[in-house]
Amino acid sequence: MVKLLLPIFILLSASVAQAGQGVINGNVLDDPTGPWGAADPVVRSQRKAKVQIPRLQAIFVRDNSHIAIMNDKEVVAGSWVSGFQVRRITDDFVFFIRNDKEFRLSLFDSEIKH
Repeated sequence: MVKLLLPIFILLSASVAQAGQGVINGNVLDDPTGPWGAADPVVRSQRKAKVQIPRLQAIFVRDNSHIAIMNDKEVVAGSWVSGFQVRRITDDFVFFIRNDKEFRLSLFDSEIKH
């Protein structure tokens, strides 16, 4: 009798441990042991939204100030573009910050540097 119940116990304990984790295929599930008749479990994705880097189109000087055209908008130091704050604009680069990380975008090279 014990030999028959042991494999069943092992299978049940493995499935309970897996269900207790609450994450299946990258999705967080609500408590599967909740009362019957409750609302359907809510599935929340854990994926981060991909951030679009601003596009640098031009840099020019007006009244001794550097101005950049990014995403079809005129920006100066301190401006915000697509969730990034412009820190400094030079003749060839725009330095901007997001989440305490500083990035440098070159006018002549489309690669972003950090």
